[in-house]
Amino acid sequence: MRYSGKLGVAEQSEVSPGVWEETITEVDVLGTIEQRTEVLSDSDSVLPRYRTTTSISVLSWPGDRSSIRYITLWGTRWTIGSMVEEHPKIVIYIGEEYHGPTPEPTP
Repeated sequence: MRYSGKLGVAEQSEVSPGVWEETITEVDVLGTIEQRTEVLSDSDSVLPRYRTTTSISVLSWPGDRSSIRYITLWGTRWTIGSMVEEHPKIVIYIGEEYHGPTPEPTP
């Protein structure tokens, strides 16, 4: 299945001596959804935790891979569970729903 979405990429900047701030920008990417597996945990909690082992293959990111914070899929931002280099692509396995910083909305 074809994929079109965004990567949330962090950039560190020093706002004052010794104080660093992380700024998130979103980068458009194309690729394919390689695997889609969805699981609801069967724990004793009232609201089961949603987990997935979905993987998305995108063209290799030219920047620092450790700066990628999330990937969008199905209108949701997801953390990066792991990445596998398969030159010229990287395969991203998504983790949990992302709740960290996001880009500032543009007016």
